[in-house]
Amino acid sequence: MDEQLSLLIQLQELDGALRTLMDRKKKLPESLEELDRRRAANTADLEKAKENLQTAQKNRRDRDKDLEAGAQKVEKLKSRTSDIKTNKEYQALLKEIEAAEQENKAIEDDILQLMEKIDAASASIGGAEERARREEAALQSEQKDIEAAAAKLENELQGVEQERRQFMERIQPAVLRQYQTLLASKAGVALAEARGETCSGCYMSIPPQVFVNVKKNESIITCPQCGRILYYKDAITQKGV
Repeated sequence: MDEQLSLLIQLQELDGALRTLMDRKKKLPESLEELDRRRAANTADLEKAKENLQTAQKNRRDRDKDLEAGAQKVEKLKSRTSDIKTNKEYQALLKEIEAAEQENKAIEDDILQLMEKIDAASASIGGAEERARREEAALQSEQKDIEAAAAKLENELQGVEQERRQFMERIQPAVLRQYQTLLASKAGVALAEARGETCSGCYMSIPPQVFVNVKKNESIITCPQCGRILYYKDAITQKGV
């Protein structure tokens, strides 16, 4: 088999492996960003629970003041009974006292509801804190895995790049330029397998005589249609690359 063709086949395999590793490397920052988003969501949940508690506590304090003021109002109204001169004034005062007491009753109901909200908010904070602790432990474990994967990936990249450079040094400059041009213009596929008189790169027919020569793997032959360098895999399997 032609040595240059053999080197190109192996170089393309290395370039394919290199692209795969680079794609994986590009996704690592996205994985770390996802961890940060999950952390932010946990923090937001906890802050929201605390905000709800603070709001409920403030409302409770406000309604306590309202109830205190309402109780004082009732007492003040009741103290006026000794000044009443007529039955009509007395009935009017009773109605005013009853209205104030009903208003206080509504305030008391509000306070009870706010107490329930405070209890629920407190429980929500406890749950959010517990979830945040569990999630943070999981996030730290995932982050360590990602960082370990990044280190391993970097080693693999360096190994592939070193091997790639060694192959490139053995390829003739003109042949290497041809390969690199095709690699850039043909979506990373500079070489294509010839299968049954068809180019696997463009799926167009290969002229019979060209296919006969391609099957020998003895020289660099390009597809008449797409320009990719052709090789015959069965011949490689039989003879070895």
